[in-house]
Amino acid sequence: MRNFAIVWLILLSTLLAACLGPAVGTAEWYVEQGNKLADDELYDEAVEEFAKAIELNPRYAEAYSNRGLAYYYQYEFERAIADCNKAIELDPDFAQAYNNRGLVHYSRYDYEQAIADYNKAIELDPDLAQAYYNRGTVYKKQEQNIEAIADFETVIDLSDDQWLIEMAEEHLDELSE
Repeated sequence: MRNFAIVWLILLSTLLAACLGPAVGTAEWYVEQGNKLADDELYDEAVEEFAKAIELNPRYAEAYSNRGLAYYYQYEFERAIADCNKAIELDPDFAQAYNNRGLVHYSRYDYEQAIADYNKAIELDPDLAQAYYNRGTVYKKQEQNIEAIADFETVIDLSDDQWLIEMAEEHLDELSE
């Protein structure tokens, strides 16, 4: 009976930890805080939270990738590229880091490199709707309409994000005119 109670307590504490999120003060917690701040477009503060996560765990690829995205939104493209590169160095299979780096390349009009990054993101995570959307915008910009249409249709098939679906539908409407 005592063993059953111990097992039950362990399971309950594991379940509670999963529901409550990462423990306060951990690298994962700082990334979560940074993500919330970035969602609210508070990029300076988000960068600080991601930096705290990196300080606690210098091998945390997601923290670098997310900080890179925050730098991208601040138009600090060199810093964004550096952080995305570091994330990829730490975790070469982290699709979101390639997607984020692709955004920076697109903003710098380096469409070839942007497409290469989106292709790699899709290769690593074929369900990453954002990468198809981003690649579709590059194809559209380059007037590669067949490829753009295919990517925007894939976004609609894959995504649960209503905003992303609506944006893909708008692009498809423009391409069909």
